[in-house]
Amino acid sequence: MSVDVTQQYKTSSNLRTRANLHRRYANKNWFEWAYKHMGFRENSKIADIGCGTGWFWTANQHVLPNGLDVSLLDQSAQMVAEAKGTLEALSAVQRVSGYVEKAEAIPFEDASCDMVMAMHMVYHLSDPDKAMDEMQRILKPDGRLVISLNSTSNLKQIYEINSRVFDVAPVDPSTVIAPPADVAGQLQQRFNSITLLTYKDIYEIDDAETVFATLTSYPPGNEATEAQQTQLRAEISKSLEEHHGVMSSPHEVLLLVAQEPKAV
Repeated sequence: MSVDVTQQYKTSSNLRTRANLHRRYANKNWFEWAYKHMGFRENSKIADIGCGTGWFWTANQHVLPNGLDVSLLDQSAQMVAEAKGTLEALSAVQRVSGYVEKAEAIPFEDASCDMVMAMHMVYHLSDPDKAMDEMQRILKPDGRLVISLNSTSNLKQIYEINSRVFDVAPVDPSTVIAPPADVAGQLQQRFNSITLLTYKDIYEIDDAETVFATLTSYPPGNEATEAQQTQLRAEISKSLEEHHGVMSSPHEVLLLVAQEPKAV
């Protein structure tokens, strides 16, 4: 299943729809957990690749070290604009710049960044190997690349519902496009040190409309026919009934921290 990134993220509407599920059911803050494991340092030069709207930075604004120089890169001009506006208001960020570019062609100098972030975006890469090469290229020898992606267990019950209506696997679609094991293997080719951390939460989901909105915010649900939408609603209601009104589903995210880039 492919995703037209330029259309999917032309505005932040689809992203905000999916985020609503997490806002409603999360028991802890994923962004805060990720920050604690990323190794931020004062006066760092950071590249945020696939920056989205900058929610990570807002969530951690009170714990960020001072003097950060952040470069935001995304294929969506709207996302870059939103994120840039967010970071310009943060006292810890000394300088922020935005670039509407692909990760396969990062317009930064070699060995210029202390940290490269690629949060929940590797499944959008048209050429993952080229993008990984670029992320490695712009890192300083003592820098680190941090990648986040969902696990195959993430929101399992929801994606099982999706598979009963559409011709898709009963797992998080991002893990089909970019299997976590493949991403880890690509990092091992380029770095001497890889650390894998796992974030876990359990969502007690009780609202059918929130699930429906989530599944119709990206392919194939966003192109569902009226009949498919009706079937999807019925399957969601059926699943909630089978679980006595509450589906317990894991929210599970993997954080890969790569250090000691190998010589090119």
